[in-house]
Amino acid sequence: MSTQVEEKPTVYFLFSRLFRKAPDPPLLNKIEPFFEETDLASKAEIIAVEYTSLFVAPGDYYIPPYESFYCDTLAINMSTADSPYFQPQCFPEETKGFLYGSSTRAVEKAYRKASFEIDANFHDLPDHLACELEFMGRLYENHKFDEAKTFFEKHLGRWSFEFLQKVEMQTESIFYQKAATSLKQFLNHETQSFKRSVLFQKNAVKASRVMPIN
Repeated sequence: MSTQVEEKPTVYFLFSRLFRKAPDPPLLNKIEPFFEETDLASKAEIIAVEYTSLFVAPGDYYIPPYESFYCDTLAINMSTADSPYFQPQCFPEETKGFLYGSSTRAVEKAYRKASFEIDANFHDLPDHLACELEFMGRLYENHKFDEAKTFFEKHLGRWSFEFLQKVEMQTESIFYQKAATSLKQFLNHETQSFKRSVLFQKNAVKASRVMPIN
């Protein structure tokens, strides 16, 4: 998915909306061409159930949409774990899968620095995929390209591909399979775009060092 810089906020906002809550019929009508689907609006209730099953209600199909779940670890001090109900050998010293860890607080710090406020009607963690996607869109919208690159490298790009791969592999929702594939393609393009910008900057620095001084 090749996207011009001026189009990126719209793409980020669209995917933020799709992963923030289940899309309503008007939105489904608008995105039919994007998903190459017809009559999506008639499936709104089914998609809403699928959204809840995948991203809200813990269960067999649940896939946590939080950075901290994939990036943060809980360290367990085995020397103090002295209890007949606790068997240290059953637990690794560092365990993943915990929410609101150090990465969440780092995300909050990035939001504050950029004066970004989460919608008051969104009652979830700040490192939710929808929030991070919206934040990227706001950075692009305000022409803060360096900040967008930094946030992508330190946060969104660290975990979103693993999450999206899990969504692609599930069979509960064909709609969110396609949404995950489309978002992953877009983020892959972002990754390559950031790499090219770094290479361009390095080459520009090299060129400036060898330019003759008149």
